[in-house]
Amino acid sequence: MPITVRSWRPWLLLVACTTLALAGSVVTQLPVSAQALPTGMRPLLVLVLLAAFLGALLRPGLAGWRRRCALYGLTAPRTGAGVLLLLIPGVLVTNYGALLLLTWLLEPEPVWVPVMEGILGQPGGLAVLTVLLLLTAPLIEELLLRGRLQRGLARDWGAPAAIAVPAVIFAWLHGTPSLVPVYAVFGALLGLAAWWSGSVWTAVLIHAGHNGATLGLFLAARAAGVKPGAADTAEAGAALVPAGMFALALGGTLSGLALYAGGWPARARPLRWRPLLWLAPVLLILVLVPAVWS
Repeated sequence: MPITVRSWRPWLLLVACTTLALAGSVVTQLPVSAQALPTGMRPLLVLVLLAAFLGALLRPGLAGWRRRCALYGLTAPRTGAGVLLLLIPGVLVTNYGALLLLTWLLEPEPVWVPVMEGILGQPGGLAVLTVLLLLTAPLIEELLLRGRLQRGLARDWGAPAAIAVPAVIFAWLHGTPSLVPVYAVFGALLGLAAWWSGSVWTAVLIHAGHNGATLGLFLAARAAGVKPGAADTAEAGAALVPAGMFALALGGTLSGLALYAGGWPARARPLRWRPLLWLAPVLLILVLVPAVWS
């Protein structure tokens, strides 16, 4: 089969979106270590950098704004509010269930704890961390990965591959091999939510809700003096399985009700699975080998 311009398009889109997502993640975290800045300016600088990045990306003042909104999925969800009220908590709870079971299975190091501790140890750290987790990460990562990349790949490779590929990139963007399977599951759930609802805003809300819940749990544990590894390993591991199974059952029920209420199975187009089958060996290696090796 001859190589055509069309056959190169998804690969170019993949490289471009991955590069931009990585650049956005790096640039918007520079104020975390900007010790020379006054405390009050660090959150403001994060917001300014975020606004500049999104402005350069979307260029709202130029013609074709509606087309760019459609390219990035910046449209209203095609579902009702009741469906979203089921879907968003359903995906969140499902993710936490998968996180508990994968933590029990793979025992990844909770690297986010020292990272958060390091940021909170600086003056104004809580404000910076809040802006990064609730605004910067959800907007940049979801616009590029679940917005532009997923929607672009879906045209050439179909929805299954378009959900799986950004999920793996999302997992590697966080830079921790032992946590790649955890983030890959979360990325796939975010991709499904964006695809089901037809809007990247659904993934942004879920991402922000997940980060907010994680930050809240971390702050509560910190206030109570609870540290990772303080509990007995066997007891903690035994508790993860039933908690994870319950969360998966509850999240799956809520998500299933959202699917039924939204009528998506009946409206969905026939799915193209062949591209995902070709990509599956590479994706599985990228997800599983680093975690097992580490």
